[in-house]
Parts: sequence; structure tokens; C-alpha cells
Amino acid sequence: MAECIADVIFVAVVCLGVIPHCTACLRNHVFEATTTGFKHHDRNTSSDRTNIVLTPGKERGWSVSIVRPGLPIKENYVDPTKSLQRTKKEIVSVDIETNKPIAIVDKKFLSIAIDSNIIKERWKTFDFQSERLRTLSKAVSPCYLRVGGTEEDYLIFNQSVYLEGPKHKNFTNFTMTVSDWDGINQFARDVGWTLIFGLNVLLRHEDNTWDASNAKDLLDYTIKQKYKVDWELGNEPNSFNRTAGKPLDASLLAEDFISFRQILDSKEELRHSLLVGPDTTEPKPKTSRKLEVHAGKYMDKFLKSAGNVTNATTWHQYYVDGRTATLDNFTDYHILETLIPQIQEMREIVDQHRPGSDIWLGETSSAFGGGAPKLSNTYAAGFMWLDKLGISAIHGLKVVIRQSFYNGHYALIDEDLNPYPDYWLTVSYKRLVGFQVLALHTAGGHVNLSHEKADPNVRVYAHCANRAVYPAGSVTMYAMSLHKDDTTEIKLSGELSGLSVDEYLLTSHGEKGLRSQSVNLNGEKLKMTQNNTLPELNPRHLLPSDTINLPPYSFGFYVVSDAMATACL
Repeated sequence: MAECIADVIFVAVVCLGVIPHCTACLRNHVFEATTTGFKHHDRNTSSDRTNIVLTPGKERGWSVSIVRPGLPIKENYVDPTKSLQRTKKEIVSVDIETNKPIAIVDKKFLSIAIDSNIIKERWKTFDFQSERLRTLSKAVSPCYLRVGGTEEDYLIFNQSVYLEGPKHKNFTNFTMTVSDWDGINQFARDVGWTLIFGLNVLLRHEDNTWDASNAKDLLDYTIKQKYKVDWELGNEPNSFNRTAGKPLDASLLAEDFISFRQILDSKEELRHSLLVGPDTTEPKPKTSRKLEVHAGKYMDKFLKSAGNVTNATTWHQYYVDGRTATLDNFTDYHILETLIPQIQEMREIVDQHRPGSDIWLGETSSAFGGGAPKLSNTYAAGFMWLDKLGISAIHGLKVVIRQSFYNGHYALIDEDLNPYPDYWLTVSYKRLVGFQVLALHTAGGHVNLSHEKADPNVRVYAHCANRAVYPAGSVTMYAMSLHKDDTTEIKLSGELSGLSVDEYLLTSHGEKGLRSQSVNLNGEKLKMTQNNTLPELNPRHLLPSDTINLPPYSFGFYVVSDAMATACL
């Protein structure tokens, strides 16, 4: 029976054209093409005949069904990265420079956000005491937790009671109580997060200067409770004319920041707190939103007046509008690469005023407006997220804050505290990727094409590995394929050639493909089975003789633990 099955699988491979034809293999077998796949039976058997049926997998690969009279149907899923492939093979050579890093990111490089409106919504199911929530949260530490967003400029600290106040164009003032403040601070401390809180800059005096009295009340209580908090002031101020119905000039905002820094410096307990800003929108060739000041012009004017008042310059970035986004947007490398000129423009502006200073993506995700429904919380969103982390690191951004950990279509976890695919991608990145960014060179294309130009649909990045998981000198490469049909074989060249690799391949789970809200790690679905622990993220060990195969529409992490990279020692 085993030999029969082996012959049949070999015949299937022959019929698929994967290996050269061998007529001897057909001697005792009938292999019929059908409308749904291939069917085989052995000429040497009759009533006890064994049938083997191969049908295309629902996503990729082949399903092998073994049917024998009197026995139940037995099925196997043939791994799409193995020999039975229905796709073309693409080869990409990757040479990672291991002598020195080209950049070093913050230890909290990958950080997260929760929108201020969650306080207005009374935290929904974000229960600070939930064991499950704490388990999910600890897995992404260390990181910054930014509590901010549009609603931060309508939030008022009230020590005793929650109230809603007057409406300002599209938004209504609301209050944050002592209970709210205690809860989020204690939670952040317990799970290893550093809180960045956005203060309301639209509280203004009659002369249009910032009214800091409410902020001072919050600062005094923060000192009393010995909380460690970093700060921002205002959210997307270049959009205030659109969102609040009243503009705020960049030079005036700079004066507000200077005043706030003076307040922080006047208190021994607060003088080491970070102040980041001004949290503008992303720069665009032409502002696409009415009543909005171009982010680059606003940033330039702010920095000209603010000097060195902030610890980091922050701006926000989204690829697409959540209301109009399509599935194809998430795998379009042209859209992914729009981030590069935006970073370059902001860096040029910042360097004119504060050369070499830190720049953060202070809020970012796939689609603005709360995310794209049934897209921003699916496997497809991982391409935008992982590529953004790679581009941001090689272009020198120190911190990237993901909107959001909870709440919205772009959340990492749902309201029942179940992880979306981007959560598992985030945890994988945290566990495997270190802070030193490495340069690399890629070359590749279809095997019958020139290798002179890298394929933009195969995107590869490299860092030193996380030393908490792998020994010093290890290198982590992360890669994605935006190809719909072609499998990509990645060949490590240079100093990493011929070494073993730990593979963490993340693929979509189930029939929905890119729209799936679940993810597989090396073929096994990732899921929480207990509230107090996450599943083990175990690699597949690839020997030097094995190939690194990246299936169509997939991404993964590849760790070379024996690299002995000088940059990582």
C-alpha cells in the first residue's frame, strides 16, 4: 500500500510537470485527469481496488484523498512549500551585510495606541483586571502605550465625576475621572508598557494661548500617585479647522509646547518626562482633505518656533481611506512604497531645524477612519504592517506606534479579546527582531528572467535577532511575497550562505485566504487555549540543504542563529 501511494504521488508530480516524465512509473497505474483534479487506480487490483484522488487545495497545494472499499476516506494536505506545487518558482538572492548596523531603533520601536474615545465609551470590554487581556498585553512589551487621537482635544480631567460637555462642531467634550487615570496607569505598569498621554490643546484663553489649568490638575495628581507618564499636546493640529472648526497656527502651538515643557521642568518628578509632538498628519503632494494645512508646511513652521522643546518629532501616517479601501490595496507595492517619500520629506524638514534628532510615527495603521471593515483586521493587513516596520527602521525612524491595540477595524484584538492576525505578527516581530538594522542587497526574478533588478513584490528586511530569544551574533530576516501565484525561493548568499535557518512562516488560515481573521504558524493555527498563556511560537528548523520557500501571498521570519554577525555581537 505504501509503495502504491508513493508511486501515485510521483505520477501526480509527473502529470503536473514538476519533474521529468518517467514512463516506468505508469506501468501498473491508471491516472485519469478529471474536471476537479486527478484520479488514480492500480491495474493489479479489482474489487479491493485502492483509489487515490488529488484535488487542488482550497487556497494552494493539493489535497490527497485515499479511498479503499470498506475503509473511511483518509485525507492529507500537501504542504504548498514542498514538492507538489502548482505555481512557478521565483528565486531571490539575499546578501545581508553583517559588519555594522545602518540604524539602531528604540527598544520600544514597535509600540501601540489606544484611542482616547475608549474613555468616553467607558472602556467597553477593556477590563484592567482581565487575566486574558493582561496576557495579551504583556506579550508586546516593552512598548509605549499612546492614549490619544482626535478625542484627546475634547477630554477634560475631572477628579470626581464623569460628565459630557458642549459639542464643538463634530465632537463633544467629556471627562476622565481619577478612576480612569488610576486604572490605565496601574495596568500599563503591570504589563510593562510606558504610558504616553495626549493632553487637550483646544482649551484656550481669550487671547488664544493654551489654558494649562486642567493639565496642571492632572499633573499634580500624577505626581501624588507617583505615576510615570510621558506626554503629547494636541492631535493632528494641522487639521483643526476641519475637525474642530477653528485653526491653530503652528507658531502658536509651538509656544504652547514651550509653556508645557516649562511646567514639566518646574517639577522634579516630571522634568525627565518625554514630550513628543506635534503629531501632524502625513505629508502629501496636495492636501486631499478640505480645510487642512499641508503637514510639511505646518511641521516646518512649528519646528522653526519650537526649537528643541520636544524629545521626538511625531507625525501620523495611513496608506488608504478606510471607507474606500479594497483588498488589492493591501498587496500593492506601489501603495506600500508611498511611505518612503513621506519619511524622506519629514526627515528633510526636521533636519533643517534639528539635524539628526529622533522622528517617530506617532500614530499609524493601514487605513484611516477607524480602519477598513473586514480588511484591516484580516491577514491581508499584515503586508502593510510588516512592510511599514521594515521601511521605517531602514529609514531611521526610532518608534512606530500602531493604531490600535483595541477598538476599531484596525485593532490587534477584538472586543472579545481574541487576537487578529496582526496581533500574532506583532508578537512574532517582538520576539524575533532586535534593534540593530542591517543593510541587505536582493536580486531576483523569475528563473527565466534577468536577476539584475530586485522584484518589488518580494520585500526583505534584516535586523540583528532579539537577544532575549537568540544568542548574540544571530540575524533575523523577515520577508513577504506579494505575488498571487508564484512561490519564491530565497537564497541566502554571502556570509550567511550554507547555514541553518529557523523558519517562522505565517500564512492565512482557512478558506477565506487573505480575508481570514486567523493565521497559521508553519501550518498550525495560532490561538489562545488558556487565558494565562500564549501558544508556543516554535520554528521549523531548516538545514543548509533545505530551501527557504515563501508561498504566494505570505510572510515570515527567518533566524540564522549561527551567523556570528559582527554587528550583532
